[in-house]
Amino acid sequence: MSTSPTSGRYHEVPGGRVWCELLNPDAPGTPVVTVHGGPGTPHDYLRPVAGLLPGHPVLVYDQLGCGRSDAPSDDGLWELPRFVDELEEVTRAQGLDRFHLLAHSFGTMIACDLALRGSLRLESLVLLSPVLSVRRYERDVQELLMGLPPNVAGAITGALRGGPDGPERAEAFLHFAERHMCRREPWPDELVEASARTSVRVRDTMWGPTEFQISGNLRSYHRIEQLRDIDTPTLLMCGEYDFTSPKVCRAYARSLAHGRVAVIPNASHNAHLEEPEECADHLGGFLDTVTESVQT
Repeated sequence: MSTSPTSGRYHEVPGGRVWCELLNPDAPGTPVVTVHGGPGTPHDYLRPVAGLLPGHPVLVYDQLGCGRSDAPSDDGLWELPRFVDELEEVTRAQGLDRFHLLAHSFGTMIACDLALRGSLRLESLVLLSPVLSVRRYERDVQELLMGLPPNVAGAITGALRGGPDGPERAEAFLHFAERHMCRREPWPDELVEASARTSVRVRDTMWGPTEFQISGNLRSYHRIEQLRDIDTPTLLMCGEYDFTSPKVCRAYARSLAHGRVAVIPNASHNAHLEEPEECADHLGGFLDTVTESVQT
């Protein structure tokens, strides 16, 4: 199956127009709506999810400010509640009265907050590499940093303290990314291209320029206490070497009424690209279980 965009449509959302496309349009299953990460990274690296779930229509879209969507200059638009409004508008415009919601990384913040609103009927919630507490995320990343070779950790720490650019710094960040962002060699084209097209404006306003220090307006994001209010069946999936550790995924799941965890061996922050067959088994099995419970 081709993963290159071939068609699509625009929907008006708060702040401008967003582009979306329905993959596997003739599949018989309940639709799956995907929410990409970033912030500011286009959806393209999530397109392979459609190949992992061939029995379901899969909706992909570019959040405002990146990819094929409008890129307005108003920095006041880069606030989490507007992105939640945007997701709600997209699903309503597509005429989806029920669907599975699948989100990755930063996108799990959007998906979690939409689920907490309770304004739409979600059949299930799938959170890939979830970030539901920035405080816990930063602790996880610091532990990963301490596990790096001393020269690599030292170069990254020096860069975070404002040290000068240089080849050692670039090599250190690359070493971290190849261990914890994506362990597949070479990186899939979808991930390389999406990363290169990230909107720096959106990323820096909301998150910050690096994975290690959250300096943007998401810094106070923390939803662990509210997770008990989500009654939707939820799958939390992470890689063995992910930014979001298996330990934290399990802690999130314990806070949910119907949470379960899948840890993908030999994978990191993009497990669906690194170990697609393993992910397909977990995703397909989970959605089948949800469908069976709804039918009974």
